[in-house]
Amino acid sequence: MTRPSDIKPREGAQPAALYKDWEVGAEFPPLSFTVTPDVVREYASVVDADLANYVIDGRQAAPTNVLLVYMMAVMYRKYPPQQGGIMIGNTIAFHSPVWADEDTEVVGSGRLTDKYEKKGRKYICYDVEFKRPDGRLLMAVNHTSAFPE
Repeated sequence: MTRPSDIKPREGAQPAALYKDWEVGAEFPPLSFTVTPDVVREYASVVDADLANYVIDGRQAAPTNVLLVYMMAVMYRKYPPQQGGIMIGNTIAFHSPVWADEDTEVVGSGRLTDKYEKKGRKYICYDVEFKRPDGRLLMAVNHTSAFPE
C-alpha cells in the first residue's frame, strides 16, 4: 500500500523549486505506487464518498478522483514543494476505473506545459497522467497553481 504521504515530500524538507527554476517542457520522472483496497476505503471515508455510487457492471470501483492525492507527488519529483502555493484549478479526464477490490499498480508521469505571470502572480501549469504498468490510461490531469517567488 502506498499512501500519498509515503511518497510526497513535505514543504520545507528540502530546498524548494522557485518560479525561475521551472522549465516549460520539462518532464517529471515516473513515479510508481500501489493503490490498495485499504487506500480506497481510507480515501472514501475521508471524502465521505458513498461507494454505492461507484459500481460499474456490478463491480465496486474506487471513487474516480482517488488518484488526485498523488498528483503533486509526481510533480514534486522534479520540482520540490514551495510553501505558499495556491491550487488554481484542475481539468480531469477519467479513462479507466481503479477497482476497489484489488491492488492497482500505477505509474504517474507528466510535464510542465506553461508558466506565466498575470496581475503580479506567477502561475505554473502541468499535465500528469496516471497509467497502469501496461500503459492503459487511468486518469489525466491538467493542473494550474500560483506560487510566490
